[in-house]
Amino acid sequence: MAAIENILAWAKEERARLTRRLEELQSGRLRTYEKHAQPPGWLEIDTTERSIELDRRSIGELGAIIALHPAVVPTAPVSATPVARFIPPASPEPAEPAAPPAQPEPQREGLLRRLLHAGTTQQADWVVGWGVVKGQPPRWEFAGIYQSHAEAAAAAAAAGEGYYARWGSYNAGSREFTSGPSFDRADSL
Repeated sequence: MAAIENILAWAKEERARLTRRLEELQSGRLRTYEKHAQPPGWLEIDTTERSIELDRRSIGELGAIIALHPAVVPTAPVSATPVARFIPPASPEPAEPAAPPAQPEPQREGLLRRLLHAGTTQQADWVVGWGVVKGQPPRWEFAGIYQSHAEAAAAAAAAGEGYYARWGSYNAGSREFTSGPSFDRADSL
């Protein structure tokens, strides 16, 4: 009989949790959304009404399970219900800027050598800043990285047709430039 007691204890706790969540959903303090990938970014669909309906159904089903065994006394919970709390991330130690190489590498000659600017270093060999690129990832041509957008825009104009400034990270060791997805401004959609 111990198993049914544990199930009833869980059912009562779950019904209480869903009831609190249902109250928050109905009052508007809590909203639920689904995210769907859609170029140029994400499409968010409000699923609050569906969540309200699912919570109502689940509360009814849990109530039916509890009603099947009115004589069984649920066991006490093993541990207290966890309370959600915010734990801020630890601030990273300030990294030392990467020392410039003693002599320029052959691949850094020409335009790349003139444009490469050591921005803020986050990880070894990685520089974060405004990159000057041409084309689209993963086959874009990288021309340099800068601390400010103005510097990168000027360098893109000097680099030639098709180059543009884009926020990202450059790894001097692997000569790799990475950048997240770009999103249109809200006023241009």
